[in-house]
Amino acid sequence: MRSEEELRTIIESLTIREIIEPALDNWIPYKSTGITVININTGKVSGISLESNEMMELELNNSYKEDYIELYKIEAEEIIYEEDLLNDDEFEKYEDFKIEQNCSEIEYNPDLLCEFCKIEGINEKERKIELLKENYEEYRYSNYQDFEHSIILNYYDEDDYTY
Repeated sequence: MRSEEELRTIIESLTIREIIEPALDNWIPYKSTGITVININTGKVSGISLESNEMMELELNNSYKEDYIELYKIEAEEIIYEEDLLNDDEFEKYEDFKIEQNCSEIEYNPDLLCEFCKIEGINEKERKIELLKENYEEYRYSNYQDFEHSIILNYYDEDDYTY
């Protein structure tokens, strides 16, 4: 098991992209939560994908927290809206595209957005990463000690934690 200092060093050395991207790569809207974790034994950062029933099972038997520290999570129910990813012109084209595809009534359709982005040459993943980074940066840098403290305290006894 890595020491608290080693884990703190790993967390501090990661870029925001290195924290967000593994979770995003493992997130499937409405199906599975994407999580970025650090393996406590190896120090390796990776992403995992868990459906709701798997998450409940892991939390019940607590095996998940024995080997991993959770750094970042995108819940299955979380939505990244098209209007946040697209500029005004692109969004207008997307609305027309939805009508052409007989999907104008559908409020959120990640597959349709993906298809539109491919047609228009838009790097959807990069746009999502940039959007998630903006939100993450605001929290992380305004509450960094709380952020680090809350992660470490999930895995170490508060009496042993050095501030």
